[in-house]
Amino acid sequence: MRSATVRLGEFSDCLLAGLLVALASVPLVTAAPAFVAGCRVLDRARRDIGGPLWTTYWADFRRAARGGIPFTVACGVAVVLFAVDLEVVAAMPGAGVLRVALGVLAVAGAVVAVRTCEVVATDAAPWRQAVLTAARETAASPRNALLTATALGVSAVLVWMLPILALIMAGPLALAAVATGGRR
Repeated sequence: MRSATVRLGEFSDCLLAGLLVALASVPLVTAAPAFVAGCRVLDRARRDIGGPLWTTYWADFRRAARGGIPFTVACGVAVVLFAVDLEVVAAMPGAGVLRVALGVLAVAGAVVAVRTCEVVATDAAPWRQAVLTAARETAASPRNALLTATALGVSAVLVWMLPILALIMAGPLALAAVATGGRR
């Protein structure tokens, strides 16, 4: 019976982390530090390290916010540029092939962004170094990158089907990012 209790505890930690990430992400520029804190508390919960999730989350969030806000802004700029590129490509000949190529690049960029947050959370690396590490690991381990992309896709479909799930979906996504990190 203890096994079922432990699993239910891990599940509730995952959902609570998702709610905390959603709450901390209300000002959009804090989305990356919020996700990093979610990854960090779930990594510690998986290893049975640390104190209560609520208090450790906010301490981790404050620590990650220093370099994470510029990273979030850069990701937002990349999304806007991607949207502009899609509009420009629509008017070009061969738009179907170019859209597919842009889609693959967008998925790769999203995977690198999620893995960057995971690297910052688990290795306590500076943000710039974490981006390089995440890009290197994504290229070196396509299996883990595919698992992360699948987690992103499933999260997007679930939120599309039931938008209220956006409040908790960051928790399972953070757990997936930590689980596919591959450095431990």
